[in-house]
Amino acid sequence: MSAARPRRRADARADHEATNRAFWDADADAYQRAHGAQLARGAVWGVWAIPDVDLGVLGDTRGLDVLELGSGGAQWSVALARDGARVIALDQSRAQLRHAADNAATAGTVVPLVCASGEAVPLRSESVDLVFCDHGALSFCEPDR
Repeated sequence: MSAARPRRRADARADHEATNRAFWDADADAYQRAHGAQLARGAVWGVWAIPDVDLGVLGDTRGLDVLELGSGGAQWSVALARDGARVIALDQSRAQLRHAADNAATAGTVVPLVCASGEAVPLRSESVDLVFCDHGALSFCEPDR
């Protein structure tokens, strides 16, 4: 027997997506105030801020098309764009994407921003070389999607 899929609303967003967007839209400013300085360090993983250069998770992203899922304020995207990647930052939260726009402008980088669910990415299949998420996509998407 397979697991039941969540019921979709008329606007094609599952309830968990709407809940997630509402939470992050309400919390984005406080989250960025509390964590923005650490996140601004750039390509560092998780709450421990371990530099990717030490872990080698992403490797050399120069010249690659990269999609960051759950980008928040796009601090990762900005760092990768500075290093020569062509990055797209995707997040459900419009409030987080306002921070992302400010961060990209302050850094003088070009980072296209997409407001969408990680369950329904509005990009063609295989249109990017690398997809990653620092915060944990499973916390805001159905794992099988």
